Amino acid sequence: MSRRLIIIWLVFVFTLFFITAYYCFHKNNPVLLIASEITIPVLFALTVWIIDRILRPYKTMSRSVNMLREGDFSSTLVKTGNGDVDSLIEVYNSMISQLREERLSVREKNHFLDLLIDSSPMGIIVLDLDEKIMDLNRAATRYLGNTGGKFKGMHLSMVESHLAKAICNAEYEKKQSVALADGRKYLCVRLFFMDHGFRHPFYIIEELTDEIRKAEKEAYGKIIRMMAHEVNNTIGPVNSIMTSVVSSPSSFIDNDREEIISVLNVAIQRNYQMNRFMQGFSNVVKLPAPEKERMELNSSLKVVADSFLPVLKTKNANLVFSPDPSNPVIIADRSQMEQVFTNIIKNAVEAIGENGSVWIATTLKPLAITFEDDGQGIDPDVSDKLFTPFFSGKPGGQGIGLTLSQEILRNHGFAFTLTNRKEGGVIFTIFPGTRN
Repeated sequence: MSRRLIIIWLVFVFTLFFITAYYCFHKNNPVLLIASEITIPVLFALTVWIIDRILRPYKTMSRSVNMLREGDFSSTLVKTGNGDVDSLIEVYNSMISQLREERLSVREKNHFLDLLIDSSPMGIIVLDLDEKIMDLNRAATRYLGNTGGKFKGMHLSMVESHLAKAICNAEYEKKQSVALADGRKYLCVRLFFMDHGFRHPFYIIEELTDEIRKAEKEAYGKIIRMMAHEVNNTIGPVNSIMTSVVSSPSSFIDNDREEIISVLNVAIQRNYQMNRFMQGFSNVVKLPAPEKERMELNSSLKVVADSFLPVLKTKNANLVFSPDPSNPVIIADRSQMEQVFTNIIKNAVEAIGENGSVWIATTLKPLAITFEDDGQGIDPDVSDKLFTPFFSGKPGGQGIGLTLSQEILRNHGFAFTLTNRKEGGVIFTIFPGTRN
């Protein structure tokens, strides 16, 4: 319409100019000359007006393109009264309204997704194209052992975390079970999502420690209760009979009396040992809730450590206790925590050889209790089984010491780590102020 209009107008104007020039040249008519001088500016003005109307849609298009380029989806165009321009404005306003709604919807969904990921109990680690950490949620930060969010931009293999080093070379879509030396167990899977045509890898980490521990406890609890029931039902009557016989030796033949009494005493002692053996298993299942009180770490540790001095003396070994001078205090069940200290020191004393050393230290900032020894350390083949009930790396061990210690520390909400020393030996650290 506009193109046809301008063509017709230009043909009319130039035809009129041609006729006027012809008459002015051949007729020498002053009136026609004056009329042409008045008409030409008017026609020029009309031409400018027509061209402006024709170019107005293009100006509108140019302004709308600039608004889109700048990302302005909040402004709309006002109709001008020109049918062609108003049709273009209507399409633009409809498009911009739809884009604004879709953009708002995407933002709301992204915000919800961010909240969901950040509050998820599963750890999520997103990597960039260079396999470096691009983003991670709070659970992943906690699993990697850091609360400051300093992992961004680092490669997983460079993160000082046993979990990170265990999963950094995981295969895509293949679930991997990871058991750490502190008894915690994780299920990890490496996946990817597409972004601008590129594959972005990410990890999903699920902690299975509590679920596995609960299932294990239910399983071995049934076994222990059954064993304890049968053993106690047998030992009780047997001990009663043998005690009665020992208390009335006159019924025996004189020649065999002393030998029979000796044998019966040995049997009674063996029964008591069996009772204590079963009691150790029962303690894991029937561990009472901690009765917490103020507990001075230095004095409690010294009492437990001093009880091992005779054993260390036979090995010509050293025990070095370095208490923090500020005398740190924790809120805990004293008897249960001293049982943990006893189990840890006992393992350290058994691990060192002649002329070995055990170090115990307390610190206030951070609040921690550290046990070190210079033994042979933890065999990598058994490191992921140390906190498994009934597993022991020592000949004749029951495998309940570390399990019981782990149970007590978890009930108190205390974090702990168990790692090998670079110089040889083991470091067991308890963090009473941190929940594991």
